[in-house]
Amino acid sequence: MHGKLTEEMKRKIAAIGFFLLVVMSIYVAGFLFYWSVIQHDSMLTEAENQQQREITILADRGNIYDRNGKVLAQNTPAWDIILCAGEIRRINFDEEGKDEERDEENYRTERDFICRNIADILGIDMQTLVEACDNYANQWDFVAKKQVDRETVSKIEKFMSDNRLSHVMCYARENSIRYYPNGTLAANVLGFVNANGGAYGIESYYDKYLTGVNGKLVTTKDQQGDDMPYGYEMLYEAKQGNNLVLTIDETLQYYLEKNLETTVSQHKIENRSTGIIMNAKTGAILAMATYPGFNPNDPTYIFFEKDRYALAQMSDDKKTEEEIDKARQELWGRQWQNKAVGELYIPGSVFKIFTCAAALEEEKVSLDSSFLCTGVAEVAGTHIKCWSSAGHGTSNLTEAMIHSCNPAFIQIGQLLGQDKFTKYFEAFGFTEKTGIDLPGEADSLYVPLSNMGIVELSSSAFGQTNKVTPIQMATAVCAAVNGGKLLTPYIVDKIVDGNGNVVEATETVVRRQVISEETSATMRKILEDVVNYNGGSNAYISGYRIGGKSGTSEKIDDFNSGKHEELRYVATFCAVVPANDPEYVMLVVADEPTSGYIYGSAIAAPVVSAVFKEGLEYLNIFPQYTEEELKNQDVSVPYVTGYNSIRAEAMLTAAGLQAEFVGDVDENSVVGGQYPQAGTFMPKGGKVVIYMGEMTLEKYELREIPDVRGMTVAEANKAITEAGFNIKLQGAFGSNEAKAIYQSPSPGTIQYRGEVIKVDFLVNDETG
Repeated sequence: MHGKLTEEMKRKIAAIGFFLLVVMSIYVAGFLFYWSVIQHDSMLTEAENQQQREITILADRGNIYDRNGKVLAQNTPAWDIILCAGEIRRINFDEEGKDEERDEENYRTERDFICRNIADILGIDMQTLVEACDNYANQWDFVAKKQVDRETVSKIEKFMSDNRLSHVMCYARENSIRYYPNGTLAANVLGFVNANGGAYGIESYYDKYLTGVNGKLVTTKDQQGDDMPYGYEMLYEAKQGNNLVLTIDETLQYYLEKNLETTVSQHKIENRSTGIIMNAKTGAILAMATYPGFNPNDPTYIFFEKDRYALAQMSDDKKTEEEIDKARQELWGRQWQNKAVGELYIPGSVFKIFTCAAALEEEKVSLDSSFLCTGVAEVAGTHIKCWSSAGHGTSNLTEAMIHSCNPAFIQIGQLLGQDKFTKYFEAFGFTEKTGIDLPGEADSLYVPLSNMGIVELSSSAFGQTNKVTPIQMATAVCAAVNGGKLLTPYIVDKIVDGNGNVVEATETVVRRQVISEETSATMRKILEDVVNYNGGSNAYISGYRIGGKSGTSEKIDDFNSGKHEELRYVATFCAVVPANDPEYVMLVVADEPTSGYIYGSAIAAPVVSAVFKEGLEYLNIFPQYTEEELKNQDVSVPYVTGYNSIRAEAMLTAAGLQAEFVGDVDENSVVGGQYPQAGTFMPKGGKVVIYMGEMTLEKYELREIPDVRGMTVAEANKAITEAGFNIKLQGAFGSNEAKAIYQSPSPGTIQYRGEVIKVDFLVNDETG
């Protein structure tokens, strides 16, 4: 009994065995199903990680060009140094370079040796690399340092080679650095890039177009972890980002920035200055500048000297690091901001353009309308002064604009009424953003119709209440003079791929018709009269038809809030050229001049004039002189040395110049020297000093240049000519109120008798 199994027991054992077999089969099948099906993707990924290695190939960012194809932003070669922590952990090397199994002591020795030398070359903390090696989450691409130069790469490669270390442990991956070849030029338009891509400006707004698609190199490794032969590689090429072609003209941008810098320096502009040159017919921006700005190649450098001083003073005043850092962040934000689109200002009398245009369009006024100014206007018990305390008496519409008479425009605003004024304020685009393709465009601040009483209407009519952006103002002026069309301004002309194919192109967008062509034509005539009044304003240029309007606004809100102890001003000038058929509008805004001059006609208008003098012929707009202007054109001094006195005088007379002889004049003597030298341009009627007989340099007469600053045209002319020099009049010398503000060469310097002294004249009032 004890040694035999019954049939029943055999059946039970068989059943149990079968059950166990089924259970084991199910377990094995489930195990295989779990790992081969459910965990297939993760297992495949792990296998690929063990067998494959990916190297990222960074894509170049697209270039930015000006409208003529000149590079404004591009990438230049650089390299990232990559530490392969997994390779350093996996093996160490003996003297023959053979792989050995790693032990902890040898690993730490070799790890420290590699990390110390690489850190020394890169100028970084060694501990950062040590921690990367010990972190098992770091398998391959740990970026030790970004964007190093070729010399640094060579040092890394030499260290690896000299110590017979595998090149995969530490290598250079090609990258690039964003480079702006013109330095500060157009910086506030272009912006800059950081680790996350475009930051500020065009770089930010068009980041998705400029950013390329990274590629990769996939290599297969053998069981020892070494790269397999070339045939096992797969290369996915990087794709460069698209290029941008801007409407900005590099040359005009330079002219604008140069002259903004001059006015900031001369007039001690506290809160920066900005300028815009815009195509009045298309909306394209040819130049847009903020000064002072920054250098996009080094955007964290505080560009404005007074800001650097203020920051340094905080350290001297024992401010905390948190306070200093906060101040630094605020300075960065300000210098990076594009003042033309991101800051608001009270436009002042330039706004009278739109009040006038609206009143003409609604037939509330005509050119023959008359307005009385006694120097002050009373509105609902509030006294509002004109800039001229004596008043302007009775003026017609054009004269009211020429004199920039506040009481006259209060009357015009009241003739329009709140509803019509608000209608045109909106129509000219002052209640909405312009839609320019730049980031950070600010919203205007204005009195809505629901809150507009008679006092608000009156002050708004002459531009002293609402706050707008410079780009809103420039866009609205274009509408006032281009036939009444409000355009969308734009900076990018087209987006082009690496093969030169146009991806996108910008077309002119007309948002709406604001005023009629007839009203626009009248406005063009009025604005030209403003510039030409009384012999020419500070924006007048001989031979050119220029229209324009100045503005000087009070920063009354800053004064009332206690931000400033004294009242500060914003000086503005806006010009159109040619006045009869405007191609371009130029706006200049100088925020808080502190030199003693405050009017837009005195501070901003000379910038407009200087830029136009350099830029109009460049834009193929050439002078067309009147007979009077031709009489006053400069002439070239002829070469008379070697001739007798009669011939020399005849040549000078024919050129429209006078001769003043020094030395013996007889039939045997000839001209030995002259001053100014031949080829010098000087005003007609000027004197050329002729030295008779043999000459040496020591024989030329020297004189001291008198100081004529502050003198009238007549006074300066008398002082310069009596001192033995010629005078060249520049600026608003045709005006009876003009005073000399600048002369070159400087007063007190010693120059040869006959030298041409350039004297700039300025009208320091609110007219034109």
